[in-house]
Formats: sequence, structure tokens, C-alpha cells
Amino acid sequence: MNHSNLIKSTPEDDYVSFMVYLRTNSVWKTVSDVFRMLNETRPEDPIEFFKANVKIDNSDSRAIEETRREIAEAEKKLKILKRDKLVLTANLDFLDKTIRGVNRKPNLGVRSTVDYAEYDDNETISETFSYSDHVL
Repeated sequence: MNHSNLIKSTPEDDYVSFMVYLRTNSVWKTVSDVFRMLNETRPEDPIEFFKANVKIDNSDSRAIEETRREIAEAEKKLKILKRDKLVLTANLDFLDKTIRGVNRKPNLGVRSTVDYAEYDDNETISETFSYSDHVL
């Protein structure tokens, strides 16, 4: 006869077992820390605060955060490179016109204004260079 079917766990046993599980896996400490911060700060949206502050420390979440930082840095570099490309293109256009003899005086410089639709903030780049800035 199988005695395991005869012994039923009580709700108290289930509770104790669950609490041991939470404490063993550091869940209880993490949740307690977030509740402590929640009590100290009393944010307007406690659910969002809780979601934002419950962080599981594992290699996947660290890798995700590192990747997000790398993406943000790459986006900054890309923005700079796009701007540099526009400025260099304006410089090349100016040099091309100067070399081909377009009726411009080289020492007046060039004004290049480009509407930069690729920028998130629709930044307009406006640069003025003297002739000496274009020629090395």
C-alpha cells in the first residue's frame, strides 16, 4: 500500500515549503529590499517602481544591459559619423566647384546647410569654412 497518498499536506505545510523555497533562492530578500525602497520613496506608480527595481542578477540580464550600452554608444558614434559625412560632402562639393572654375572666390568660404532627416531630432547642420580649412 502506498502511504504517500494517505498523507496530505496542510495549507501550513505548503506555506512553509513555499517560504523555504523563496528564501533559498533569494527571492524573499530581493522582494523585501524593493518593498523597503517602495516604502521609503512612495512613488506615484508603485507597480512600475516595483517592476523597475526587481532585478534578477544573472548573466543574461548583465549581457542584455551591456548590449544596450553598446547600442547606445554605437548610435552616438553613428550620429557623429553622419554629421561628418555631410560636412565632408559639402567640402568636396566646394572643392569640386572651385577646381572646375565656378565663379566663386575660394577665400569666401562655403556655407553648407543640410536638413538632416535621418537625425531623430531633425537637426540642421550649418557650417562655414574658410578656404584654408578645405585645403591641406
